[in-house]
Amino acid sequence: MLVTAVVAVLGIVAFACVRAIDADGAPSSAIPVVATATKTYYLTAGGLKRSYEVIAPVTALPKSAPVIVMLSGIYSTVAQEISRDRLVNYASADKAEIVYPVAFDESWNAIGCCGKAAADNVNDLAFLKALVAKVNPKNVRHIYLVGYSNGARMAYRVACDDPSLFEEYAMVKGLPTADCPISKPLSIVAMASLNDPEVPYNPGVTTQVAQLRAAEKCPAKSATLHSGQMTLTTWSGCADGTRLALAAWSGGVHSFPRPPASVPAAAQVLWSFFTKTPLAPLPA
Repeated sequence: MLVTAVVAVLGIVAFACVRAIDADGAPSSAIPVVATATKTYYLTAGGLKRSYEVIAPVTALPKSAPVIVMLSGIYSTVAQEISRDRLVNYASADKAEIVYPVAFDESWNAIGCCGKAAADNVNDLAFLKALVAKVNPKNVRHIYLVGYSNGARMAYRVACDDPSLFEEYAMVKGLPTADCPISKPLSIVAMASLNDPEVPYNPGVTTQVAQLRAAEKCPAKSATLHSGQMTLTTWSGCADGTRLALAAWSGGVHSFPRPPASVPAAAQVLWSFFTKTPLAPLPA
């Protein structure tokens, strides 16, 4: 049930033109911007009343436009997550609907980690299943899951326990818990920093990607793209037509990759992966 009407409108005049940030973090050509609205919804799942925010263009998107569900990092509000991940830029560019589930006490229960959600054994999987039924009824649209840090652990938990809930996944600076094997071939892009002290790149992330390559029967041959501070390695033609990718930034420690500290932005990389399009400017 919708309980809060439009609480924010981002963009004043539909199709006003603004500057964009290109794949290397520099200003690029103007990209159309449309007015967007933020709405808050509530549902009950796992015995708890939960909420989520939807940010979308005021005018209806076509069914071909994807829904991107973003799981925030630990101890972060939705507002803080929005300010760093830049996914709302794709709503403002009339390309996607962005959904932010509100974490329980700013944490997700990835089973064994982390915060109060895990301590209280909150059923976050039930919450996300109920949310998907609300934002993508009858499964008529593409829907993708992105998680950062603790949110990435939760995204892995979904991929392990209910892999068909989302079409594809982006795990930003997070690893699964030890009891979380991927049993079904999935398209996944993992994102990491070489100097991340919390989620080690080697052997942590590299080991996880190697395990995914084996589980998903990916070919040995890969494609490599260098852009800014990032190297993107992609394996196509994995089992059931899935893909696997690893985006690694040379710096950025455990922060969500975004300009000017990290170029290109993680949002650009995951958008390129989900839409199967070349790395492109980030709408401003």
